[in-house]
Amino acid sequence: MSHKLPVVALRSKQRGLGLISAIFVITVLAVIIAGMSRFFALSQDVTAQEFLGARAITAAQTGIELELTCLGNGASGCVASAVVGSPPTQVDYWPGPAASDTFNINGLQGCRSEVFYRTVTSSEGDFWTIDSTGYCGGSGLDGASRKVVIRAAQ
Repeated sequence: MSHKLPVVALRSKQRGLGLISAIFVITVLAVIIAGMSRFFALSQDVTAQEFLGARAITAAQTGIELELTCLGNGASGCVASAVVGSPPTQVDYWPGPAASDTFNINGLQGCRSEVFYRTVTSSEGDFWTIDSTGYCGGSGLDGASRKVVIRAAQ
């Protein structure tokens, strides 16, 4: 013989199960939402840092181009070191003479570059080795710097 409980008795044993399930589902959803929001915040920080890095390398390349123009035309504004084989004693700051000056053109606002060069003589001829570091943004995680070094024939 099988014992069957009346329907009313079965429902009384299930009381509270819906509440526990709802709390569990809400907790799981809250954890998922918190994880996603953290992921999106990190993604935004990485994108901003990549953007600053792209601007910094452009500032460094711009500094090299300005220095090449200055050296190639013998302009009087070039003060960067030209000492062979030694660290630079003077640095050209682009866009201005003070390290705190920044570019004032679209895309490079708030950026600057520090450039020095040295002369290298080889069997192939004389070359300039030009070293430029571009800085954009603030310091630490709020900014970026990139370094570019080229060798150009004199």
